[in-house]
Amino acid sequence: MKQKAITFLVGFLVYGTLFGVMMYYTEAERDFKKALTSAAFFGIFMALFEVYISPKIKKYFVKK
Repeated sequence: MKQKAITFLVGFLVYGTLFGVMMYYTEAERDFKKALTSAAFFGIFMALFEVYISPKIKKYFVKK
C-alpha cells in the first residue's frame, strides 16, 4: 500500500507538472489558473493509471 501511495504521488507530480508547463507555454492565451487545473486533473488520472492499470498491462504481456 505504501508503494502505491508513493507511485501515485510521484506520478501526480511528474505528469501534472510536465502537462501544466506544456499547457502554459503552448496556449496562445497564457492563463495560469487554467493550466494549473488542467495539470491537476491530468496528473490525478495519469497517476491512477500508473497505480491500477499499468501493472495489469505489464503482467498481461509478461505472460506471453
